[in-house]
Amino acid sequence: MLKTNLSKLQALMKEQKITYYLIPSEDPHQSEYVDDYFKCRQFISGFTGSAGTLVVGTQNCWLWTDGRYFTQAEQQIDSSRIRLMRQGVDGVPTILEFLEEQLNEGDVLGTNGLFISADYGNKIAKIIKHKKATFQPDLTLVEEIWDNRPAITKMPIYEHELNYTGETYESKLKKIRTAMEKQGANSFFLSSLPDIAWLFNLRGDDILCTPLFYSYAWITTEKSYLFVRQTCLSAAVLQSLREKQVTVLDYSEIDSFLSEQHSLVLLDPNYVNYLHYKRLFKCKIICDENPTQLLKAIKNEIQIANLKQCHIYDGVAVTKFMYWLKTQIGKIPMTERSVSEHLEEERKKQIDYTGPSFDTICAYKEHAAMMHYQSTEESDVELKPEGMLLIDSGGQYYGGTTDITRTFILGPISNEERHHFSLVCKSMLLLADVKFLFGCRGSSLDIVAREPLWEEGMDYRCGTGHGVGYFLGVHEGPNAFRWRTNPEKMDAILQPGMVTTDEPGVYIPGKYGIRTENMLLCKKQRQNEYGAFLEFEPLTLVPIDLDGIDFSLFNEKEKALLSSYQKLVYDTISPYLTPEETKWLKTQLC
Repeated sequence: MLKTNLSKLQALMKEQKITYYLIPSEDPHQSEYVDDYFKCRQFISGFTGSAGTLVVGTQNCWLWTDGRYFTQAEQQIDSSRIRLMRQGVDGVPTILEFLEEQLNEGDVLGTNGLFISADYGNKIAKIIKHKKATFQPDLTLVEEIWDNRPAITKMPIYEHELNYTGETYESKLKKIRTAMEKQGANSFFLSSLPDIAWLFNLRGDDILCTPLFYSYAWITTEKSYLFVRQTCLSAAVLQSLREKQVTVLDYSEIDSFLSEQHSLVLLDPNYVNYLHYKRLFKCKIICDENPTQLLKAIKNEIQIANLKQCHIYDGVAVTKFMYWLKTQIGKIPMTERSVSEHLEEERKKQIDYTGPSFDTICAYKEHAAMMHYQSTEESDVELKPEGMLLIDSGGQYYGGTTDITRTFILGPISNEERHHFSLVCKSMLLLADVKFLFGCRGSSLDIVAREPLWEEGMDYRCGTGHGVGYFLGVHEGPNAFRWRTNPEKMDAILQPGMVTTDEPGVYIPGKYGIRTENMLLCKKQRQNEYGAFLEFEPLTLVPIDLDGIDFSLFNEKEKALLSSYQKLVYDTISPYLTPEETKWLKTQLC
């Protein structure tokens, strides 16, 4: 079927005289995770990862993806027809570099401009002009050949109550208008779904595992407009919006609305899609980051209190699961999928739990070498009392979003596995313990986590951590831990109230993968003549499996950090456990 899909597309390209066709992974809002309706790249290539871009020629085809997905992509694509382009590897050109090299005068590059950002579209247009080629960004070739395309999800929109959000829509709107004024803008176009949900204190379920709804927002100095599928609004939510003087328009009206605007409009070209950007031809555009991005990244006191509570709930669920897994392995049948389901059942018992924050990664032995492995009926394997099991999972709670990875020791492991498990643990603990001056970015601190691995000539092909939303997306900016900057600019100055994951790892293709992940809250430590010093507080409360630790690799400080964390987990979580579970948890103290 996949070969047929690609062949049909290439035939259509020849018919319409399209030399290359660009197929991104995003939706019209530049979302990371998208509804099945928008998975055009997956439909053509077979690659199911969340990140990747396909460039289709009439004879050849290329897929770009990052280090998280190299192994997965190799297994899923037809390598005889699609060449894997490993992003970030020496000698591999970026897509823009590739287009600069490959395009000739008279060539035609097509794409659906709804699925590329304005910033990226403008960069492509510049290359096209230089190469004297033609750019057609309004094509829908994949959609034309996609028979039985899934229907787009359409779910109810509901309010996120003040006891969870800690701030009213009116207060947030005032801050947005202040930011607009500083930029000299009289309008603000907002296309990012998490930002819209945060601003209006609304949530939905249009995207799997993420409480978002399809929408656009247009804010002026006096009015605010919200574009949604109106059938998704209850009478109560609609009335609440009207009371806040929000003008509600249908989602389908956005194109005509944008074409009619004459204003100084602020927008983020990384989140507004290229076609909508081009519709604002009557406006003067001020390109900058969405002011909502930084505002929602800094959690307020009520949100922080809720986050700490939901991490207790989540910690109880995962610790109970860990006890069950460690005591039952080899005694009852277990597979990747069955233990993943057991973990979900534990979370479902918790207060305010609404569902997973992403598809759980439950990967045994060599499967864990694929950073974003997804177990299927075909790949599911039986777990045995040997080796390691990596589980990366998270929950959506009304009071926050969680993301945790633990690698569990199910039985005997090799000295190499134990060595790497210990290095990863050290890396996570050292970054969590760092103290730093205000003004540092994630790129300033990333080396703290990588140093134990770099000392041995090892690395992991991904960032060390990402920002996490508040009952929103599990991956959100602008904060992150990365040792080098990237096109998404996820390298903001770290500030109190920001939440970032800390998740170093070791991945040995064909053998095993190890990752240990905690969520960290940035907070102020002290103020003195040198400025404000900041530190991190761990939010995640689940023990690290001591069966994988080689303590001879730890110095006294590192042993103390591990001991302190295990004790924090025990003191916080044990009151919620059964006597048997509490007795077992005590064995995880060191």
